[in-house]
Amino acid sequence: MRSYRQNFKYPNVNLGFKLKRFIKNPSPLHRLIVINIVVYFGILCLKLFFNFVGFLFLKDHTFIFQEFVSTWLCVPADLLKLALKPWTLFTSIFLHMDFFHIFFNMIMLWFSGSIFLYYFRPKSLYTVYILGGIIGNLLFILSYNYFPVFEAVTSHAVALGASGGVLAILIAAATKAPNQQLNLLFFGNISLKWIAIVFVILDIISIPRGNSGGHFAHLGGALFGFLFAYLPKHPIRKPVFTFHIPTIKSKPKAQRPKTDEQYNRDRAEQRKKVDEILDKVAKSGYQNLTKEEKDFLFTASRNKNL
Repeated sequence: MRSYRQNFKYPNVNLGFKLKRFIKNPSPLHRLIVINIVVYFGILCLKLFFNFVGFLFLKDHTFIFQEFVSTWLCVPADLLKLALKPWTLFTSIFLHMDFFHIFFNMIMLWFSGSIFLYYFRPKSLYTVYILGGIIGNLLFILSYNYFPVFEAVTSHAVALGASGGVLAILIAAATKAPNQQLNLLFFGNISLKWIAIVFVILDIISIPRGNSGGHFAHLGGALFGFLFAYLPKHPIRKPVFTFHIPTIKSKPKAQRPKTDEQYNRDRAEQRKKVDEILDKVAKSGYQNLTKEEKDFLFTASRNKNL
């Protein structure tokens, strides 16, 4: 029998093809990364414009470029400036001026976002990133207007970067799955909760050492990420001061017996749910199941018809 194995050629998957596939991926994680990178290159193009064209008419074009970005895109700590440019609360969370700033933020976004999408709905990634970044900006503004130590620099202090939203995603994932094991180079297996705790502690102890506004923004994002993942499981119970009037309970109506079609359909749905829970056990372990999932699996194991 003749073999065609030697004549077969594997398709050439080059970098351009991978980049195109990454950009077209509809995942919220891919889209957030693409938006941040596009904005970064847009800022570079704007800088080139000032460098190669603006210098013909402007003496200090570099300063004017930085002033333009700080004035119209970065979020200011000064409340009066913020009132005149409220959109900066949003634009600043996609803005990076330095290569290593966006590089490390996107690495962290990819790492934490991949875990986040395993436990939450995909569209929730947009919510946590945007609201985490905005709340981080608000904490930055609040701290610069509340603590007297920042009084001298409040008028010209600005904040930018995706760090607040990225940390919100990381903390939300760590709150949802604190015992998720990650294999880190030089460290081995580490629970996700310890990684999150280290990042928060580093931000707290780094506040007096410089970039205080950035660290406050990180902590604001971390707080939102924690509340986003924690509150659905532990809702805040409001005290009730109403009087309950006893009512006479009516007898439950007799239920009609299920038809064969209804019985088979219900059993198929139960089997499907059992398979989904077992797949989750195989991927992340039995300890990461919710109480409802554990109870359902226990009940199903006692049902011989499943």
